[in-house]
Amino acid sequence: MAGVHSYPLLVELEETNIPRLKIKLVKYFQSKKSNGGGECEVEYENGSRTAIVRFRREEDQRNVLAKESHQISLEKGVLTLTVRLPTEEKPSRETSSDKDNKKSDVAADKQPTADKSNPTAKVQTETEGGDDDTEDEEPCSTSAVLGNISDNTNQEFLEMLVENITKSHDFTLEFFPDISSAVVTFQSGKENANFVAKCPQNKMFTRKGFSVQHLEVTKQVLVDDILHFSEEVLQLYFENEGGDVEEVLLNDAEQSAVITFKDHRAVQKIFKKKHSIKKEEITVYPFYKSLGVALYGKDKPSLKLPAAISEPIDTAVLRYLAQNKSAAEAICSEMDKHFCIVNLGQTTVTLSPVSSLLKQKDAKAIIKEWTDTVKSAFAQSVSKFKSLKFCPDSDAWKESEKKIREMLLNENVIVVPDKDSGALLVAGLDSDVNRLEKSLSEIINKIAKTIHREKSSKTEEIKVSPSVFHLLCQDGLMDKLLLVYPELKLSPESPNLKITGLGEEINAATKVIFDAVLALKRQNLELDKNVLELLKDEQQEELTDALLTSHQINAAFEISGNRVQLLAVSDRDLSHAQDHLGQLLTSQYIHVEDSNVLKKPEWQQLVSLLEQANSKPCRTRINTTAQQVVVSGYKDSVIKVQQQLGDFLTQNAHIEETVVVKANAVVKYLEEFNTSWMEKVKEKVRVSYRNEAICLSGSRVNVTHCKSVVEGAVSAVVFDSLNVCMSGVKKLFQENEGVYFSAIKNKTGCLVQLVDKPGGGQDNVKQVPTPLYQLKTPEGVEIAVCKADMCSYPMQAVVSPFNQDLKHSTGLAAALLKAAGPQLQDEFYKMKKIKGQLKPGDCVITNAGGMLCCQKVIHAVGPKYEKPQQASAQLNKVVKGSLEAAENHGCVSVALPSIGRGMRCFPLKQCELTIVKAVKEYCDEKFDDITLQKIHFVNNDDIAVQDMVAAVKQEFGNLSVVHSQQSPHLTAPMQSVSQSTGSDLYLNRVQTKEGVDIVLTKGNLEASTTEVIVNTVSSDLDLNRGAVSQAILRTAGPKLQQLVDAQGATGNDGEIIVTDGCQLKSKKVFHAIAPHYKDQATSEKTLRGIFKDCLGMAEDNNLTSMSLSAIGAGNLGFPKDLVASLMLDNILEFSKKKHPKHLKKVVIVLYPSDAQTIQAFSDEFQKKFPSASSGSTSSTQRGPFSKITSTSDMHETKMGNVTIQVVTGDITKETADVIVNSSNENFTLKLGVSKAILEAAGPAVEVECRNLGAEPNQGMILTSPGNLKCKKILHLAGQTDPVKINKTVKDALLICVKSSFTSVSFPAIGTGQGNAQARLVADAMLDAVTDVLSQNTSSPLTTVRIVIFQKPMLKDFHSSMQQREAADPDSKEKGGWSWGWTKFKSIFTGGSTDKPKKDKKFVIDSLKVEATCFHICGDTQAKVDSAKKWINDKISQEHDSMEIEDNAIRSFSDADRQKIVDMQKTMDISIRTVSNKPKATITIEGLSRDVLKANTEIIKMMSRVRDEEELNRKVELASTTADWQYQQSGFQFQSFDEMTNFHLEEALQQNLPTVKVTVKGQDYTVTMPKGPATDSQGNNLEIKRIDKLKGDVPENWDLMQPNVTSQAFLLQAGTQEYDEIQKLFQASCKQTIIKIERIQNPALWSGLQVKKRDMEVRNGHQNNERRLFHGTSEDTVATINDRGFNRSYAGKNAACYGNGTYFAVNASYSASNTYSKPNQNGEKFMYVCRVLTGDFALGQQGMIVPPAKGTGTISTGLYDSVVDNMANPSMFVVFHDIQAYPEYLITFK
Repeated sequence: MAGVHSYPLLVELEETNIPRLKIKLVKYFQSKKSNGGGECEVEYENGSRTAIVRFRREEDQRNVLAKESHQISLEKGVLTLTVRLPTEEKPSRETSSDKDNKKSDVAADKQPTADKSNPTAKVQTETEGGDDDTEDEEPCSTSAVLGNISDNTNQEFLEMLVENITKSHDFTLEFFPDISSAVVTFQSGKENANFVAKCPQNKMFTRKGFSVQHLEVTKQVLVDDILHFSEEVLQLYFENEGGDVEEVLLNDAEQSAVITFKDHRAVQKIFKKKHSIKKEEITVYPFYKSLGVALYGKDKPSLKLPAAISEPIDTAVLRYLAQNKSAAEAICSEMDKHFCIVNLGQTTVTLSPVSSLLKQKDAKAIIKEWTDTVKSAFAQSVSKFKSLKFCPDSDAWKESEKKIREMLLNENVIVVPDKDSGALLVAGLDSDVNRLEKSLSEIINKIAKTIHREKSSKTEEIKVSPSVFHLLCQDGLMDKLLLVYPELKLSPESPNLKITGLGEEINAATKVIFDAVLALKRQNLELDKNVLELLKDEQQEELTDALLTSHQINAAFEISGNRVQLLAVSDRDLSHAQDHLGQLLTSQYIHVEDSNVLKKPEWQQLVSLLEQANSKPCRTRINTTAQQVVVSGYKDSVIKVQQQLGDFLTQNAHIEETVVVKANAVVKYLEEFNTSWMEKVKEKVRVSYRNEAICLSGSRVNVTHCKSVVEGAVSAVVFDSLNVCMSGVKKLFQENEGVYFSAIKNKTGCLVQLVDKPGGGQDNVKQVPTPLYQLKTPEGVEIAVCKADMCSYPMQAVVSPFNQDLKHSTGLAAALLKAAGPQLQDEFYKMKKIKGQLKPGDCVITNAGGMLCCQKVIHAVGPKYEKPQQASAQLNKVVKGSLEAAENHGCVSVALPSIGRGMRCFPLKQCELTIVKAVKEYCDEKFDDITLQKIHFVNNDDIAVQDMVAAVKQEFGNLSVVHSQQSPHLTAPMQSVSQSTGSDLYLNRVQTKEGVDIVLTKGNLEASTTEVIVNTVSSDLDLNRGAVSQAILRTAGPKLQQLVDAQGATGNDGEIIVTDGCQLKSKKVFHAIAPHYKDQATSEKTLRGIFKDCLGMAEDNNLTSMSLSAIGAGNLGFPKDLVASLMLDNILEFSKKKHPKHLKKVVIVLYPSDAQTIQAFSDEFQKKFPSASSGSTSSTQRGPFSKITSTSDMHETKMGNVTIQVVTGDITKETADVIVNSSNENFTLKLGVSKAILEAAGPAVEVECRNLGAEPNQGMILTSPGNLKCKKILHLAGQTDPVKINKTVKDALLICVKSSFTSVSFPAIGTGQGNAQARLVADAMLDAVTDVLSQNTSSPLTTVRIVIFQKPMLKDFHSSMQQREAADPDSKEKGGWSWGWTKFKSIFTGGSTDKPKKDKKFVIDSLKVEATCFHICGDTQAKVDSAKKWINDKISQEHDSMEIEDNAIRSFSDADRQKIVDMQKTMDISIRTVSNKPKATITIEGLSRDVLKANTEIIKMMSRVRDEEELNRKVELASTTADWQYQQSGFQFQSFDEMTNFHLEEALQQNLPTVKVTVKGQDYTVTMPKGPATDSQGNNLEIKRIDKLKGDVPENWDLMQPNVTSQAFLLQAGTQEYDEIQKLFQASCKQTIIKIERIQNPALWSGLQVKKRDMEVRNGHQNNERRLFHGTSEDTVATINDRGFNRSYAGKNAACYGNGTYFAVNASYSASNTYSKPNQNGEKFMYVCRVLTGDFALGQQGMIVPPAKGTGTISTGLYDSVVDNMANPSMFVVFHDIQAYPEYLITFK
């Protein structure tokens, strides 16, 4: 078979344990289709890992070798084959075992022995017979073999050793180092034998250990250079030439053959001739099998380098080695070990031997094996490298190359593209390639799949906007989808989303996306409505990108129709987006002051320019209405645009500015006298003249400029006013206005105007302007809306809004700062340093200053309206904070402006509504703990005020008294916004620790004003069942039932249905289905659940207050105490566990007539809250005063922190901050306490009172203290009516509170000259103190003192204080006192109410003279002063004053007094009494002619009064002398009235026969002196006269002359009577008595005795009479003797203790010239009088009757007299003439 299958390949098997493997290999390599093979045979032994495949054709061999990989499919898996060229081809006729044997033989021959038994082994090289030797002769060997030659032995040594042994040079030596042997050949066998024999004898030989033996006779020859001769040719040739050939062994590598002959003689034969075959010469050498080599002798051939070989190598590996020097160098280094140089070509590798190979010791052996060795070594080196071949599809080839290169960018491999074959090769280290093979395959497969996907994929669009898709991607949706479908492509393209992928992938992804979209959180955008409108007009994608995405906000817009929503994945993102947009976008509202500006072309151009200037998405929009301009958009742009538009509107608005002047005189002066300023303004503005103002109208720019011009002109005018408080002055100048004022103009150049109202004065107490709307809350807080200037608004605290930069630079803040001065800003900065940086919603409070009418200013940081909810919350906070700050600093009244309106850009009306809501919430939260009394909303803008009124109506209800500020009105009482109309409905109240108010009250549940009420309904949900439910339905209306039915409730017990309140005042109604009380445990549990659920639902729904009735306590049968307990327990538990933020008030409303339920709840309330505040149903109430401590002259108590004292003493000695003076309307009263205060204070205070009294005031003024030790004196118009006293004291206390005074002292107002009852005054004053202090709990007042001059009054005030300490409300009846005097029919009884004019204080007050005011204008002060002097001079010329002194004036009747009042009005005069005169005096002031006329009229009135007094005196005298009586038939005698009694007595004295009288309306004629009295019908009355004087005179009296009423009898000196009187006189007075006369006047004496007896009865004792002295002048003696003392003359000498008749205890006092005035002879006169002093009290100036006695005495009347000193009186004063009798008249010197 040799030569038939000559093209072998070595096959390496991955696995060997495979059945029938050889057959499988044959089938595989014979298949053309699978691997390009062909006819072949396979050599394989079972279990071997290699096999040899031999092909018949070389082409088949190459095809199989070119295929990169070979795999045979098995039943389970595949068998991988590695195919390569074999490193050494085996001879076709030699098996591997033969070769092994041959090698063994050679090896064995290498160790020859001395005894070779094989005789044929010897070669006969020499025969003894020479040529004649026969063939049978055994040849003799001529060669010997030296063995065991060491490696370091060389040939030269061996030759010398042989020479040494043989002693000959005739030999040849061939050295074979590779077999450690050498062959020595001699000329003869003998020489050879000798040599062999001598060698052991040689020392060197022995020392070297060499061996020696004969070389056998060989049968073999080596034929060299055989070229291409075949074995058969060689065999035939050598058989022909030598003999039979046994074997021919060819060595193709060395081109030689070993010929083995059968006979060794053939070898000899061969050597005898030269040989050639086919003319080709061949060389033959003997070959020794034992040595394995041929002996060449001297013809040994030289060694040649083996030929270079070309080894095929994988193209990609070759490229790799070419590019990777280190790898190539590694191979070269490895091949260098095998004497090989590696040259890398384009397709193959050339392996060339190195020249140093020939120098190697075993060069021939190396050369012999070099080719195989280097091939094997090269194959081994190259095996470390590998290439992979990938054959992607043509359409994926380019992408595959790109991806593979990208992947291998940092790898130590290369990519070799082969576009022609469509292959991609990757080559590198075997480890690297194996590591990357899987990844590379995956890339190829992935790209193939991708290409396949691209061909199979489709694209669909779904309705998901890019912004929403971006939002979902931010939430990880894209990552989630790609994790499942990595090849899916999502492309957002507005307005839809494109999805590219396989159909099933698209469907699944679409569902996931839609689910995610539906799961997004949505929220309506809460922004200003104008911003929302702006957003609606924009593209939502652009908006989302510009406003949200670009700011890293994870949200998107969704705009549909009229709705703008925010979409986000989470609520937090929604909130973040909402906050972000609130800060980014805004609307600014510009109030259009003048709508005509909007019609100007310049305005239209400006708006267009500003709108076009912004090209952003969400561009700036400008909306214009007649009232406002709204700018919406980006905040920075909006602010700029707003500034520009606002400036334009402001500058171009038509405005009307008013330059306010002091008076119309200034206006007229500038209009008519000084018109130079007019030239500067008339072309620019329109000028009009108004009341006290000059009005300029035009554009703001011009008006502003011209206003400064006008103000300059006004300031240049010298203005002054002259107020003249003299009667008749106005009348004088009105009658002569033209003449007088023209004269002044001509003389001074000044303008003078007579005006109605005085100028230059200021009210001491500012009045609040009339409110437009006003009401009172249930807590008693006055809520009012006023149009006014906040700078002059009289409240204790005002709120000043300012922005966050903390500058009071604009608006109200700037105005308040201007009015207050810089100290306000300083105060604010000091407070800011303490509080730190302020934020919107914060506020601080400081003291006011300058001209502000308030005490405190609350600086409130208003919010910016950017985020509506946040801004409203901040505004709510700052309003509540301001109110709380006011309360904390003791303020009871607050004025609030429209915080946030205007520059803050709150939408119109929303600002006011938010403020009012905050106020209402504050009042509700505080309930009855609130100390504020007044909260006023103040603004000077009409629209803002209207909005505020609407807001108050909406929040507080339309229950106000609406006032008009344009017309007079009657003030109606304010109504309270509450369902209860009296405090008796309130039962109890308590507040939990968590701040929940629990209120127990009586009332109707349907009238509740809380935000929710709880109704009880039956299971059938019929609201007409049950009293409470019916009442609620009736009030709410039928819609309430419809709302309940619409809920679809099941009607189970415990269920709660929530509806709106419909027409109720509550926002919500909770309808609870309550159970009947059957199963106790179940029913209680259900009822407890109802209470718990209602409270929780109210809190969850942000409701702040709830009302509920006694649920279950009625028809449902629950025990009333159980309901109360359950309800209160649940409320407490709710408060404790929930700590509610919203529900702060729970009101339990009980039906007023249900006494049992009320009692049960009250008891339970008291049990759970022992210290709770009770309502009016409590049987005993404690008063506001603490326990009273008393001393002899003082009673003291406390109310809160205020000490209240009632003391006796002198008010002028008080040291309180304020002393209160009770004066008259002009504050000039010089009587009683007013006189004492004014005199102690000094004349400066009197002048101040006179000046301030002449100016408009509110009934009280504050002056300096003068000489008093107080800070201020508060003068008020005294009152006698307790109601008016109460109001006066309240007003006085409020002024003290407002002015921050700490203490005040009052007199007992009205008890002196006013003669008011002390007990009523005490009640009125203490009630006023209680009211004011209870409403001003944080007031600065610490002490209130009431100073009483008359000590007996102290009892009345103490009693009143005790009632306020602890009083029974059922027994207390204020004002229920029984007052009056005991009436006597006789004049002698005194104090009769039948003659009130006698008891009246004699005071004629002049009508208040309205000051005549002159306004004077000029260009210099000197001219104005000259004009004033002209006016005063003219008044002095025309004005007059006259006094009338006459005690008859005291007896003027009310009609007389009214006539005097009328005279003042008609004549324009002033008439008043003068108190510092001894006689009653009237002063008349006015124009001279009018004064004279009034004087004449008053003199006529006095003449008439004298006549009437004389008649009255005669009537009184007659009544004391006789008592005329009449008797009707069947009746007893009755006395005539006093006048009839006088007429009868007068007729008797005149001896008249008859006199006419009237009895009970019937006229009678009385026949004198004993009757009868007969009427016109002839009816008679019996008449009799009783003589009262008969038998009632002293025994020592002398007989009097007839027909005289009085007579003086001279006492003789030395008589007992004389001595007694002399002793009395001289006890204190040592002056000389001239004479003593007894005065006898029976009538006066009788009157004294009657009065004395009456006094003894009333006082209960007889110590009522004293002997006192009375000095007088000579001209009054006769009158006194005849008529007695006349109190009308009181004050003639002195009246310090009352307007009565004065009597001295000591004669020395009366002997003074002041009282006992000497006559021309120096004689003086003094009476010793019997005076009925009775019970007396301390006198006061101005008294006209003694003071009233206290309740502790027997009598309830007046005292009988007054004294100057209670402990040691030196003077007595009586106020009834009949109480003193002039018993003796002493004339002395």
